[in-house]
Amino acid sequence: MKILVINGSPNGERSSTMHVTRAFVEGMGETFDIIDSLRADVKPCLGCFSCWMKTPGKCVQNDDMAQILERLLDSDLVILSTPLYCYSVPSSLKAIYDRLIPLGTQEQIEDGEGGTYHPGRQAINTKIMLICGCGFPNRENNIEAMDFQFDRMFSKDCPRIYTLEAPLLNTPEAKPLADNYLGYARKAGAEYKANGIISPETQALLDAPMLPPELYRQRANGS
Repeated sequence: MKILVINGSPNGERSSTMHVTRAFVEGMGETFDIIDSLRADVKPCLGCFSCWMKTPGKCVQNDDMAQILERLLDSDLVILSTPLYCYSVPSSLKAIYDRLIPLGTQEQIEDGEGGTYHPGRQAINTKIMLICGCGFPNRENNIEAMDFQFDRMFSKDCPRIYTLEAPLLNTPEAKPLADNYLGYARKAGAEYKANGIISPETQALLDAPMLPPELYRQRANGS
């Protein structure tokens, strides 16, 4: 299987989210290629719509994004590995999000749920999933904006892992907790490879905080 990881963390390989991503792919028994969004030469979208009107499917800017789009379309699975920044993604990954526009067309279609979207320019067989590290201990009032964005840009059916209290994965004193959690991520990868889904039981383990929220907040505030 050809797996591409787009790392949205400014911390690169030291990202706590990447610990989860690596464990997930290990569980699949696969390897992956990686794009580090912070180090990629991806300029902000100009909003000129040339990729729709003048050069359909092709951006006028000469940077790394054309190659990123090729690699995305050539992959079986793309994992967006990112921390949660201000209830969304870091700006380097948001630039990549914005530059996905050549994959769509200018046509507007009603989606059957009261919304509107731009249909794709071509059939895309690449599967997408999200692995997101969160610094807070709760899902409520934390991940909703990220979830909405991911639903609308990709699909409600794409698997996703939100790792609450993610800084614990880079805290030496929390290694037993981190090891347990990464074990759940490996199990999730094995299940996804075998069945195309993460089981509800494993998903529940991944969704749960590693420490009780009040204890986590106390330790975070004291660090």
